Amino acid sequence: MPYKKKRIDRDQVMITSFDSLVEPESIARIIDFFVDHVDLMEMGFQRAEANAGGRGCYPPSNLMKLYLYGYRRGIRSSRKLEAACKTNLEVIWLMDGLQPDFRTISDFRKDNISCMKKVFKEFTKRISVDMDTGYVSIDGSKFKAWNSKDRNFTAMKLDDRIKWLEDHTEEYLRQIEIADANEEAEKGSLTRDELEKKLEEAQKRLDQYKFYRDLMIKHNLTQISLTDPDCRLMKNKNGMDTAYNVQTAVDTETHLMMDYQVTNRNTDHGLMASTMKEIKKDAGDEIIEALADKGYQQTEDMIECLEKGIIPNVILPDGQETYEMEIEYEEKGCDKSSKTAEEIKKCLHNGIVPDVYEEVIEKIEVVETKKKVVDEPAEMAEPYATEEEMKERAGEGFYVRDPEHEKVYCPGGAVLRHKSVKKNGDTRYANKTACRKCLYRNRCISGKGQWKEIDFNKDTLEKKAAWWNPEGPKGPGNEPKKGKKEKWHYEKKKVVRIKFRPDRKKMELRKCTSEHPFGTIKRAMGGSYFLLKGKRKVDGEFALFATGYNLSRAENMFRFEELMEKVGREAA
Repeated sequence: MPYKKKRIDRDQVMITSFDSLVEPESIARIIDFFVDHVDLMEMGFQRAEANAGGRGCYPPSNLMKLYLYGYRRGIRSSRKLEAACKTNLEVIWLMDGLQPDFRTISDFRKDNISCMKKVFKEFTKRISVDMDTGYVSIDGSKFKAWNSKDRNFTAMKLDDRIKWLEDHTEEYLRQIEIADANEEAEKGSLTRDELEKKLEEAQKRLDQYKFYRDLMIKHNLTQISLTDPDCRLMKNKNGMDTAYNVQTAVDTETHLMMDYQVTNRNTDHGLMASTMKEIKKDAGDEIIEALADKGYQQTEDMIECLEKGIIPNVILPDGQETYEMEIEYEEKGCDKSSKTAEEIKKCLHNGIVPDVYEEVIEKIEVVETKKKVVDEPAEMAEPYATEEEMKERAGEGFYVRDPEHEKVYCPGGAVLRHKSVKKNGDTRYANKTACRKCLYRNRCISGKGQWKEIDFNKDTLEKKAAWWNPEGPKGPGNEPKKGKKEKWHYEKKKVVRIKFRPDRKKMELRKCTSEHPFGTIKRAMGGSYFLLKGKRKVDGEFALFATGYNLSRAENMFRFEELMEKVGREAA
């Protein structure tokens, strides 16, 4: 089979326009037309208006086109974008032949990062203004932050490293003493100078870790990240990693991303109302239906949605057909036919079903119930004066809390650190690393747990370990310290109980709606991690991802001419 003949002669001189080198229906033309019809000055972009004096600067419109094209094609770093300005025909066409260096490109993104979400909003409005929309599917996904796990510390991780370094420091000191005593060093052993160098390095790292731990205690932090202070250690499919939890709101009819929210929360609990806030604001008095999975099963969040005119169709727990909610009763007049959030909230707190919720609220009633009223709050017993006293008390079979440094001493000699705060306000303490090595592990840990978790309220100083020396001495000295008890009484109070039934058929739409944008961004656009640091900048970077996804979706929904017409007009 013969080879195909060469189509061009590399030495041939050509007379052509640069525009003819770009495909007639190229994505670059859509981006170019859209940015040219956007008022960058109104959006707050720096240098959006040319200055007559001084050295010339690169037009922000060209740099905005560069970033939209780059994120759509998976070219994100400023150095790769700099190279594309010289080698990629579509980019050269978009940039009108301008070739900024990587610092100029990077500075543009840094200086205008807060404006990127406005660009996303404007593009989304223009392509969706005449379209029929469906429901809004909410979901979250973890995106890796620009912070390695080695640069992230929890209190337990710091405790473990500090102990390891303290042991090594003692060992180096011991070896230095031996080296001083023996004039001739043993074969293969380190010299005194080498030992002193290692000791200095260990002490430097030890001081650094102690500083981080003191900083966490001072500011009551559960973890600290050194490169990106806003990111958090989160669990994902590949284990644990430093990340951000990004919430997206995707329309079930058009599959366009309508809005998003960047958070550093480990779970999705309580994030539905905040993610839907801007969508509801744009919709006015229109009732919106949101779909979400079991990760959003938080009653307070769902109540907030109902009060704002959002129907939260959250997947029900197994064996349950409705959600039962309870809110305060407020006797105020309301208009049950109104669709405004203010009137809907009044009706719900009045025990009246608004007309817009007749199909979803199965039952609402005002009942009288007993509520606990605190007359005198509990007072904590006098804490132990020193760390030695706490450790000694823990050795008698108690979990002893240090309220000043937010930690607990356990009978096994380990320190349990602040892990989380429960709904009832209690603080949970744990130490996975210590439990793995503990001699009392089999006696202390019950059930299927792999480590000990213990809860303390703000007024409790110590708890007796039931498993510790059950035949030991009993008496006043072996009883937990107790402070002044809380004084309270019951009062009758009216509350509104709501039985809310989400639509199961609508919830099925979530499966084929929310996951697709995440897959496209992470796989097709190479956006599984962020390049920028800090929540504000990460929010702006995800706006570029979201705009790139909606651009990709719009390409599949409309003909080229139709899409050009949409992006070139002003949004309603």
